[in-house]
Amino acid sequence: MAKGSSWISKMKSILHIGKGKPDSDDDEFGYDGPEGAGDSAVSNDSGIKEFEYRYIASIGGDSYSYKLTFSETPIFTYESMVHPFGEVTMETDAETAAKVAALYETHKLWKWDGFSRSARHVLDGDGFSLSIRFRNGKSMYAHGSNAYPKGYGDFRTDMREVFRPLEAAVIERENRKIIERGVHGKMTSVMANFIQKGQSGSDRYELLLYKPDLREKNLTLQVKSVSGAVFEKGTFSIYDTLPDTPGFFEKVDALIKKYDIMEWYGWDKPAEDYNNAEWFQVHFCYEDGSIGAMGTLHPKNYDAFREELILLMKEAADSIPKSET
Repeated sequence: MAKGSSWISKMKSILHIGKGKPDSDDDEFGYDGPEGAGDSAVSNDSGIKEFEYRYIASIGGDSYSYKLTFSETPIFTYESMVHPFGEVTMETDAETAAKVAALYETHKLWKWDGFSRSARHVLDGDGFSLSIRFRNGKSMYAHGSNAYPKGYGDFRTDMREVFRPLEAAVIERENRKIIERGVHGKMTSVMANFIQKGQSGSDRYELLLYKPDLREKNLTLQVKSVSGAVFEKGTFSIYDTLPDTPGFFEKVDALIKKYDIMEWYGWDKPAEDYNNAEWFQVHFCYEDGSIGAMGTLHPKNYDAFREELILLMKEAADSIPKSET
């Protein structure tokens, strides 16, 4: 890029805004790869046979895929790294299939065919792939890693609006199967966080406990007590070995059964005024299965369960010899 160019011009070049490709000497993100068919492409009007979209998240993120097969009874296929049930399917209807087919026309997806760009210098981020097969045997494919074809954001928003209800329905169905099966064996770990925000208060209770054979210093307990409820006012943390780990697990397991916490499995819901609601996250692992839930909207029996579990946290803290804390 010539000297004297404005920083706006340079950023437009780097981000591919406007005509042309960026100067390779100034391409800070290392973009490369074909940009797809573009305006020279023509629509395939034979009808869609299969539509598949994949979102590739950064490490630890929520990678997922949607697929719709346009059969007599359309079939939706879903898979996500977040959920343990792997690839699952469910039947849907012609109205949903028509909405998916409309995405091809509305967003002129034929122009994306052959798009395969990546930002080689970006070490994190996300990516996507889109594959569409047509009834005449032809297909199109587009892929990007931290690089996206024109109009991608609008397309993804519209596509998610179509598929989100199907995603929610299939997750609810599979979660119900897990709830009905339940968890079995002895408890192996407990994680519980209750973090107040805004008008809900300022207390924080954070617990992590493993079986001793998994971690020698198996108890991490962090408390910020502003209210003085249960714990004295103040902030403290414990990183130590809980003397009676099995006994603690048995008491937590009894609470889980008492308040039917298995029904919380998969809960992840925000309160309407989530900035002024307590955020919670719990994860209880057993030899066979686990129970996880989180959110600022609280499930059934939340207050009673929370109160008794915090009392158990206090009991655990008091069981640690004071000279070792």
